Amino acid sequence: MYHMNTTDEELVQNTILGIKGSFDELVHRYTTLIYNFAYRLTGDISYAEDITQETFIKVWKNIHKYNSGYTFKTWIFTIARNTATDFLRKRKLILFSNLDTPDDNTSFESNIEDKEALPEESLIKLEDAEYLNKVLEQLPKNYQSVLVLHYQNDLTFEEIGKIMDKPPNTVKSWHRRSLMKLREILE
Repeated sequence: MYHMNTTDEELVQNTILGIKGSFDELVHRYTTLIYNFAYRLTGDISYAEDITQETFIKVWKNIHKYNSGYTFKTWIFTIARNTATDFLRKRKLILFSNLDTPDDNTSFESNIEDKEALPEESLIKLEDAEYLNKVLEQLPKNYQSVLVLHYQNDLTFEEIGKIMDKPPNTVKSWHRRSLMKLREILE
């Protein structure tokens, strides 16, 4: 069993070297996070399970391609997002615009500073998971993804941008807009 101080990158290297238990530890660390992310994108338990499993299969097959220029967390979430997108497209379950919206960070409203951003305390008050899910489902998928990745998985806007293949300013814009939309919904 690995120590909590062992970094993800050390586990990746140990996996590549064939050290027993290394990949199991990565799976242990990320299964719940990837599952929750996949569930947020699909809204379906069965789909989330399939996407989670497929994500780890892809990670296992491609771990030697891991680029330490990114954190492992960013890398695995990118694989998960791409896996979910492919999964849903194959089943024709999404409108492509829900996940692939044009970069609109040059619009007038994206340049206006939001001085009344929803405080994090308001998100913490939404302890009822069922209610939170219903509220989040009212947001576009890209907004949901930004909130989940930022608040539940502690990723930076730059990391989220890499995962979603969008510039950090677009992610910041989506974050701000999602908080504004949440404020409207909660009022």
